[in-house]
Amino acid sequence: MRILLRRVCVLAWLCANTSVAHADFDAAMMARQRGDFPAAFHEMQKEADAGAADAQEMLGRMLLSGQGTSKDAASAVRWFRKAAENGLVAGMLSFGTAALHGIGMQADPVLGVQWITRAATAGSAPAMLALGDCYRQGIGVPRNVVAAHDWLLQAAQTGSPDGMYLLADLLLSPTAGANDETAGLKWLKAAAEAGQAAAQTRLAQNLATGRNGIERDDAAAAAWAQKAALRDDQAAALLCALYARGINGGSPDGALAFRWCSVAADSGVPAAIVTLARLYLDGTGTKRDAMSALTWASIGSTHGNPAERQNAARLRATAANLLSPAEQQIAQTRADTWHPLP
Repeated sequence: MRILLRRVCVLAWLCANTSVAHADFDAAMMARQRGDFPAAFHEMQKEADAGAADAQEMLGRMLLSGQGTSKDAASAVRWFRKAAENGLVAGMLSFGTAALHGIGMQADPVLGVQWITRAATAGSAPAMLALGDCYRQGIGVPRNVVAAHDWLLQAAQTGSPDGMYLLADLLLSPTAGANDETAGLKWLKAAAEAGQAAAQTRLAQNLATGRNGIERDDAAAAAWAQKAALRDDQAAALLCALYARGINGGSPDGALAFRWCSVAADSGVPAAIVTLARLYLDGTGTKRDAMSALTWASIGSTHGNPAERQNAARLRATAANLLSPAEQQIAQTRADTWHPLP
């Protein structure tokens, strides 16, 4: 979960908007939007050299991503700092994030938090989000659940779906120290309704298991998982499990189980890999295919927790008995060269 939280905060920074203050900056942005990155970089460079903070921050982004120029993270950070020192809130957040995570400079979490705090205090929702996570994890500041809650609440109240989700995660975590199921579920549902994929998946998981005081409802779980399944492999894996066992005690739906198990297995979800091997072996939702069953069972025998590996090993042995040695070798070669989709 810590990796997920950090990823959400970095993405929030990358997606943050910058201000647009003058015509030359607008011209540079228009060139960038139509894909003329060299011209955009040239115009942005002139504006940045002239001291325009918004151009300095955007120039840093272009240097960081290599738009219209070679990638140069160190130069990007220098422009971020100029924009921050010139009072641009987006520049404060960009420089603070770079310092926090060591992007283009040696990591300095204390310095990063200082600048992110300035951006958050100035009203930046992505900065509030990042700062709340810093207090939650104790990065650059002592761990402080109360401060984490307050900053994440402010981010959530601005309408930030990621802020809503991270606040819900804090409130629902049994180890965070801020346990409040009622408030946590409120924010989890708000984040899910706002389209936040991780929130939709987690709400679906809670509905499928009756966790956090929610009444179990497979149909509702499937509906929420469906919304996130093409963006979140854990949602696809949940759909795989739900349709394989049957919704609310009903009959399994082999076709839908096979469809979503395939999606989740391709992304490397161990439980889905094992289930997909079983579906191929049984011919459920697809044509019976012992070689595909052996391929996926072989993959599953090296992935996941011990129980998942043991289940995969048993399926592997069963599938192997249905194939010739040459066919077994083909399946093993496929397994050995398999890689999960990014």
